[in-house]
Amino acid sequence: MDVFNYLIGASACMGLGYMLYPLVLKHLTFFSITRFYLLFTVTISLIIPAIHIKVREPLPVSPTTQNVIVTQTTAPEKEYLQPVARQNNTINWLLIAGAVYSAICFAIIFKTAFSVLKIINHVKKHGVRSGENYLVVDRYKNNASFFNYIFISPGNTASSEIAQVLAHEKTHARLFHSADNLYMELVKAFFWFNPFIYLIANALNEVHEVEVDHLMKHVFNAKQYASLILKLSTSSSTGLVNQFSTYSSKSRIVMLFKPHSHALKKLWYLAIVPVLAIYGYWISVEKVYGKALKKDFVLVLDAGHGGSQYGTVGAGGYIEKDLNLEVVNQIKAVAEKQGIHTILTRPDDSYLDLRGRVVYKGDAFISIHLNAPGYWTKHTNGMEVIIDKNELYPLNKKLAGHLKTSLQQLSGINTRRKMDISETSPDNTLYILRHNKAPAVLLELGYMTDTADLNYITKADNQYKIAEKIVNAIVAYGTGE
Repeated sequence: MDVFNYLIGASACMGLGYMLYPLVLKHLTFFSITRFYLLFTVTISLIIPAIHIKVREPLPVSPTTQNVIVTQTTAPEKEYLQPVARQNNTINWLLIAGAVYSAICFAIIFKTAFSVLKIINHVKKHGVRSGENYLVVDRYKNNASFFNYIFISPGNTASSEIAQVLAHEKTHARLFHSADNLYMELVKAFFWFNPFIYLIANALNEVHEVEVDHLMKHVFNAKQYASLILKLSTSSSTGLVNQFSTYSSKSRIVMLFKPHSHALKKLWYLAIVPVLAIYGYWISVEKVYGKALKKDFVLVLDAGHGGSQYGTVGAGGYIEKDLNLEVVNQIKAVAEKQGIHTILTRPDDSYLDLRGRVVYKGDAFISIHLNAPGYWTKHTNGMEVIIDKNELYPLNKKLAGHLKTSLQQLSGINTRRKMDISETSPDNTLYILRHNKAPAVLLELGYMTDTADLNYITKADNQYKIAEKIVNAIVAYGTGE
């Protein structure tokens, strides 16, 4: 999975996990469990999108409906695409977006590290050891703590009240709440664009406060402690440190005097399990169709164009002949992992005439190309499967059907155009299809003139995904499924 899809998948998972908090969990008194739940939601969201499980099963009985059209884009007996002028002046927006994302991540990490060092330096200069903690008095604007560093701001706080504040902050230190905060700040650095991470971080800090408040009411007079919460209430925001005066005083006092929730309500925490299971299956499980082929099955792979025949040149100077060869090599690698013998019509950037492409007698032939609209054709995008009505037409059609069914499982392409199976006619044919000795298909894997298609096909991860789908289709075809 590429970085973009991973970040989106993890962000969506965080959103699903967070939804249960404001609806139910916020009103329960199982504070330690709620804290664990929020941390678990973030952690499992980082893990699920990184999991990739392949499940092998037979092809569906009813394959995707095939749209059969007659191609009118080529002259008889000609190479499928003609070379065009090379372009080099298009901005690579994906590269710019990646650079901006990385710069923001680095800036947030730097800011977090600087804040930690600032706290440590502040404690070294002004801190006084008190048991397991370091106290810094009257050097910080609010009462707060960071691990075992405790900041006390006497201000308008009476000496008897300072004991309550100190006990409150020491409890934060004992429960390692700052470790949660530091973890959340690091996750924010990589998911700064995701609103759910901020909601979860705020919820976690809120749980920290009510968890400590709940413990304090067993040590101090609850009414006096509630009065102190009101007295010191501010609108300060939190980050790395826990602050006594943070969050709505009304909500804290309500939870302070709220009776214990019934034990059966703990079952609410399990409500996220089926949600995560369904989401995890949807995002992480890939269906792989078919079974092992016979040992002597031969797949012939043809990378369109080559040498002086550039094919189409897309934005950013991408050349079709090079991309065709990259995809063919990916298919070869995936096929050979499954024990399929492959033959490349051109293994490198060399010119090969049409007759030289059809000399091999394999069990299946696939020619890889990228498309471009004709002179009178409006802008379009998406993949296309092309076959010929020669003596092998039934097998050609069967192979094309399996390829269409498998390739349509890809995400990120074919979003605006249905994947067509095109059939050439005797008056308008392609040499490598008409004269092939094996069931043959020409695959157009997108349009070089479409930004989305080009961005998709130029990524190695996506080329590998395409290769997997093509090999799955070959296996399904070769096993008669």
